[in-house]
Amino acid sequence: MAQTQVIAARFAQMRYATSAIDWFRNQGIDASAIGAFAVPPGGQPRAPRPGDNQRDDLTWIVSLDLARAKINRRVAVDAMKREGGTLIADAPAPT
Repeated sequence: MAQTQVIAARFAQMRYATSAIDWFRNQGIDASAIGAFAVPPGGQPRAPRPGDNQRDDLTWIVSLDLARAKINRRVAVDAMKREGGTLIADAPAPT
């Protein structure tokens, strides 16, 4: 999978990341095309763990594989931004 086919955005709070994920799922996008990562302060992106939803010190990254999602890049970018995300240059590697 070419990295250019994957977009990602950072979200300050879990609820915003969840809103983006929900929007993509509501469009009928397969869950396997969507990535979710928790980012601890000063740490690297990782898979979410139990209890992360109770932590307010984490930021969140949502990624979307455009090829697998079969969605236009502009539509996906607009959705990420609308839900409160800031696009980032490199999506984390799937775990």
